[in-house]
Amino acid sequence: MKRVRIAGICLLCTALSWALVSLSMAGAASKATVQPYEGQIKSIKIDKCGLQPGSCEGSIILAKVGGAGEVTLAIKTGTWLKRGTQLVTIDELGVGNHVKVEAVQLPGEPLQRITTLSSEQGD
Repeated sequence: MKRVRIAGICLLCTALSWALVSLSMAGAASKATVQPYEGQIKSIKIDKCGLQPGSCEGSIILAKVGGAGEVTLAIKTGTWLKRGTQLVTIDELGVGNHVKVEAVQLPGEPLQRITTLSSEQGD
């Protein structure tokens, strides 16, 4: 039963994400490109949280692989992240986790927004 609920939530989030993307593309031609990043989470900031799983939003600072600097990435409400075969939320990530991320810069938003994140447990 729990797997069905998680799968349903995941499908709903995917549908909402596609709806947001199509709305943003309908207004004007967008040159938003997906940027891949890989590295370790240096810090996590949770700006606000609701009572339901997946209702937290915030940002992470990612130290890029190979010492190529840092990048700050936003995680919006409803974003589910993948750790192995399990779905997790921002509040389940930890400093030191190694992650692979795809992010996009949407018009009018100060930070790139994570679209896909896969995580491994930290050392």
